[in-house]
Amino acid sequence: MRYNLIKILLVGALAFALSACQPLERPFQPKSKSAMRNAAPGPRASLYIEPVQNGPEELSEILSEKLQDLGIAAFSGEEPFNRYKMSSRIILKDDVSYILWTLVDPTGRDTKLRTLQKIGEIVPGPDHAGTDYEKVALHTASDIDIMLGGAGINFEAMSTPRLFVPIVENAPGDGSETLASAMQTHLVKAGLDVQPDQWQATYILKGSVDLTKPMGGMQIVSIIWKLERRNGEYVGKVEQKNRIRAGTLNGPWGEVAIAAAQGGARGILNLLRQAEPAYFKDKNG
Repeated sequence: MRYNLIKILLVGALAFALSACQPLERPFQPKSKSAMRNAAPGPRASLYIEPVQNGPEELSEILSEKLQDLGIAAFSGEEPFNRYKMSSRIILKDDVSYILWTLVDPTGRDTKLRTLQKIGEIVPGPDHAGTDYEKVALHTASDIDIMLGGAGINFEAMSTPRLFVPIVENAPGDGSETLASAMQTHLVKAGLDVQPDQWQATYILKGSVDLTKPMGGMQIVSIIWKLERRNGEYVGKVEQKNRIRAGTLNGPWGEVAIAAAQGGARGILNLLRQAEPAYFKDKNG
């Protein structure tokens, strides 16, 4: 009897040990995590730009670059698996071509989020030669950014001339700093937008100073202000000359810098009026 009791206890202990080795039931645990691992990233994290149907091949690549500038991880080329994408097609209406962009989810479902942009007038073909695709892509990118929760592009701010004035070159005394500072002050007084960083500007105003050798106790000082677009394109220049007593500018420039910058700013404003007629027309209209 005692032997049988011991045998029963051993069998029970063995059964308990075996049951302890089995995985426990987890009624609230997902049976599979593969769906979570395979979930597609959001459209701002990964957005494929399809080639334009019956449209310009380069537009999808240009749009990708504009979207990247807005913080959207967009890309073109070979279509990936399980990604949001922007599909597009050309629409012709009343001799005008438009491009319709639609956001499609990773399952291929139309999200009903779309933007329509005008490309241009139709010529026999149809042909889109001469169309500014950069402008089309920029407006499209702004709309897509807004539909994906972004702020879009402030086109009004983009149209405003924004200037950057670096330190003036070759000026004696403290002229390099005081001339640049005085020019910035007068440009702001003229209602222009002066930026602290070059990358934020649409125009760069470069100043330089040239002094002749003293003759008869006098010198000729020349100040040249060159206006360039940010891409380096030359717009024009303003040149100022004056006869001064030799050595006058070897120390503080003071009132000389203020007077020189005031005259130079008027000339720069005239150059900008020629370079940006639409902006100044709207501003004065």
